[in-house]
Amino acid sequence: MGNKSTKISKANNNWLRRNAVKAIIILAAIGILTAIMKMPAKKRETPATEAPPVNVKVMTVTAEPQLADTFDLPAVVEPNRIVTVSAEVSGRIERIPPEEGSKVSAGDLLIKLNTDLIRPEFESAKAQVERDQIEFDRMTNLAKGSAATQRDLDNATSQLAISKARLDGIRARLERTSIFAPNAGVLNDLLVEEGEFVDTGNPVAQVVDTDTVKVVVEIPERDIAFFSIGEKADIFVETKGQTRSLAGTISFISELADPRTRTTRTEIILDNRQRLLRSGQIVHVRLTRQILKDAVLIPLLAVIPMEDSKAVYVVNSSQAKRREVELGIIRGDQIQITSGLEPGDKLIIAGHRFVAPGQKVNIVP
Repeated sequence: MGNKSTKISKANNNWLRRNAVKAIIILAAIGILTAIMKMPAKKRETPATEAPPVNVKVMTVTAEPQLADTFDLPAVVEPNRIVTVSAEVSGRIERIPPEEGSKVSAGDLLIKLNTDLIRPEFESAKAQVERDQIEFDRMTNLAKGSAATQRDLDNATSQLAISKARLDGIRARLERTSIFAPNAGVLNDLLVEEGEFVDTGNPVAQVVDTDTVKVVVEIPERDIAFFSIGEKADIFVETKGQTRSLAGTISFISELADPRTRTTRTEIILDNRQRLLRSGQIVHVRLTRQILKDAVLIPLLAVIPMEDSKAVYVVNSSQAKRREVELGIIRGDQIQITSGLEPGDKLIIAGHRFVAPGQKVNIVP
């Protein structure tokens, strides 16, 4: 019994020793792994690769000595004058010498009224003036010899003045039976016919002056301050499929702007004796705000919009360099640069959207 207990005790001791060794080995392995994991890893250095050059096209920036800041607006042609002629006395129309649509000069006879009713009055008034003149002369001679009183002479003087005034009034009526053209132009409209009776004030004809025409343009409020009377303007008109340019002069600028459109009526006068323009025709006017000196123009597409500015790229020693710029006027597909570029700079005009500041570029034709 005692020997059996001794064997069991030895077996337990051997098992403990074996497992203790295994446990120590396992704990040592865990400790080594933990230490290895806590050791800083060696950084791998990746060699930097340089970005390849970007192919770009460039232009050399130049400055124009003078640049006209112009803009075009639609305009409407109007006659220089439209005069409606009216009868100043009543009467029957006896004859109308010119034909409708014919050219007339100032003072040409347009309409002749019948004078049968006015002529007798005129002759009677004329005879009365002659009689009163004789009476005045007689009283004057008698007064010199004290054969007539001053009162008699004053009565004769007054009567002669009244007679002359009446004669002048009838003569004026008689003269106004002939209606003349007040100005040169075209007899655009005859409003009456021969044999028709007209009263005083009735319109009888319309004379339109188109040898000189007005081109009326509405200039925006922001631009009107650039212009004054006497300045030149170019008018472009389509004639038989071709565009022609005519020179005009600003003759009128309204003091009042249209409250709805905020534009100001401006009239440009020009010679139209060649009849290239007709009333109501739509034309285009080119107006010049100002002449800019040493203006730098570049392609509009070369400008890159930034968050709060505008920029371009230039080439500096085969590298792209960004420049912030200030913009001016636009001329077609070009834009003025007021600051940020100088004549001689190599401006990137193609490929600029694929470069970054400092990036190498390859200039291609």
